[in-house]
Amino acid sequence: MNIAFQVLGPVELRINSRQIDLGPARQRSFLAALLIEPQQPVSINTLIDRVWAGSPPEGVRNVVYTYIARLRRVLESANPDGGNPIRLVRDSSGYRLDVTPGHIDLHRFRDQLARARAMDPGDPQRCRVLGQALELWKGEALAGLENEWAARLRHSLQQLKNDALAEWAEAELHAGRSATVISELRYALLQEPLAELLHEQLIRALLHSGQQAEALSQYERARRVIADELGSDPGPGLRELHRQVLAGAAPAPDSVRKRVAAVAAGRHTAPAEQRLPRPREAAAHRPNLLPGNVADISGRENYVDLIHRVLTGKRSRPAALVLVGGAGVGKSALAMNVARGLGAHYPDGTLFLDLRGGSDRPLHAAAAVVRLLRALGADADDGRDLDELASLYQSRLRGKRVLLVLDDAADEGQILPLLSNEPGCGVLVTSRHPSLRPVGAHVLPVTPLSPDDGLQLLRDLLGEQRVRAEPAAARELVALCEGLPLPLRAISNRLLARPHWSLRITVERALDEERRLDTLSYGSLDYGERLTSVYRQLTPLASQFLRRLGCRPASDSVSAEQVMSGLSVEEAEEVLEQLVDAHLLDVTEVDSHGTVHYRIRGLRRLFARKMAELEEVCASAGR
Repeated sequence: MNIAFQVLGPVELRINSRQIDLGPARQRSFLAALLIEPQQPVSINTLIDRVWAGSPPEGVRNVVYTYIARLRRVLESANPDGGNPIRLVRDSSGYRLDVTPGHIDLHRFRDQLARARAMDPGDPQRCRVLGQALELWKGEALAGLENEWAARLRHSLQQLKNDALAEWAEAELHAGRSATVISELRYALLQEPLAELLHEQLIRALLHSGQQAEALSQYERARRVIADELGSDPGPGLRELHRQVLAGAAPAPDSVRKRVAAVAAGRHTAPAEQRLPRPREAAAHRPNLLPGNVADISGRENYVDLIHRVLTGKRSRPAALVLVGGAGVGKSALAMNVARGLGAHYPDGTLFLDLRGGSDRPLHAAAAVVRLLRALGADADDGRDLDELASLYQSRLRGKRVLLVLDDAADEGQILPLLSNEPGCGVLVTSRHPSLRPVGAHVLPVTPLSPDDGLQLLRDLLGEQRVRAEPAAARELVALCEGLPLPLRAISNRLLARPHWSLRITVERALDEERRLDTLSYGSLDYGERLTSVYRQLTPLASQFLRRLGCRPASDSVSAEQVMSGLSVEEAEEVLEQLVDAHLLDVTEVDSHGTVHYRIRGLRRLFARKMAELEEVCASAGR
């Protein structure tokens, strides 16, 4: 059975050359969001962001379930030969389209492009391979899908196509076929008049065919359209080519290959729309916005080493790493401590932003870009649209080595405009949301400290002598804090403020479940408050499930069938997975029947029970 998914054009599915009806545009948007990452789970939050951006309808999750169910039926019934159906499956991380990348035109295009780039520039097969890659395009990518995510992806894919076309033109010129190149590039520039690489290659093709006067005219046309549309001059590549033409010198072919290779690596000269005026003093502006008071990170040596390797290793693209974990696990402290030691690798500065993803009012992407621009010495105001701000921001980072630390990110839509295109830059993100996985980024889950590491942190905070005097009580305290740095710091501060308290007295107070959350909090170090911010972001159904789970015995594990409460098994499992994504619930096992079992533990169970008592639902839950 020949399965062919298309996104380089209208979103389509053909099986044995027969086109399958995929339904309305919104349903095809869901399919496109899954096709970009085949065989990888895409969380429901990411799907919502990709399909509706910041304006989802009321009851959006039920709408998602409806579209997913319809799409699943379409895919499963699309097999005319009775073979294995195309499966859209749900796992613990999200929805996953179970289809190999070779069945999707975008991934075949990227594979062909990578194959061509691995060839010798003079290999005669290179033209054929690049030509086959370009033939996969059947029009504008994601044609017919009109949403913010599709527009951003469409723009990125078009840039990639332009790069491939420039490389194809170079290979054709190397083979002596300038007439074909002139025809194709003139047509392409009708659609992409600002693509400077294509203008360069067209001028080279005209020179190759002996049309020097026409080559000069082509440069003038390029200069005018860039000036009219962008208010700036052509980039250095075009200007240097123009100078060579005027001097009567034949442009060196090696320079073309290096420039195209630089495009592939993301190191090419900025396009004209990103070359905006820069004040003279900005070149010397080296901001360091890291907060001054950063918590200790004892026991995180392995994490520190790994983050260092990612952010300082050799690379051809910006380094990006996302630290993901629950409230109080120490993501922010880890990120800021590591960032402090990376100044030598990022000499142009370190930027820091609290994105407030865990609050009721997360920082909007446009406001975030404005703050970063101001930190970089630019004149920026909130009146510009996001695209204009992002373009100015990218121009400010051009040629620089800056580290960006984004704390408490809410979703990809919030951070994507903040990610630099410069290979010398790096970004370190912290988030509670496992669905936050920007393309090309390393994702590192941050887990609680081991008992030994937790004990070492307690020694560092409280003092060796005090911990050594009561070793058993110290270990009990670490266990009661569940290895979480936040409550460990809180209890240490409480004990430092009350030197007459013994560790044993503190343990006895914390053993009382009614008082434990309060005992393990102190001042602003309030783990219960952090959980409250997570709780406020849950859907009403998820918060109801959490309250009911908090009223169950500590040893209980549950499956979706046990907590359905009028829902289908799949709907109940989706709610439980929301709680897993929020780090409020743990998966304990998947039994031999494929049933997933969940459990709420320790401090989170006590918090859920407290919320249940506030909502007065424990009695109705049978307690």
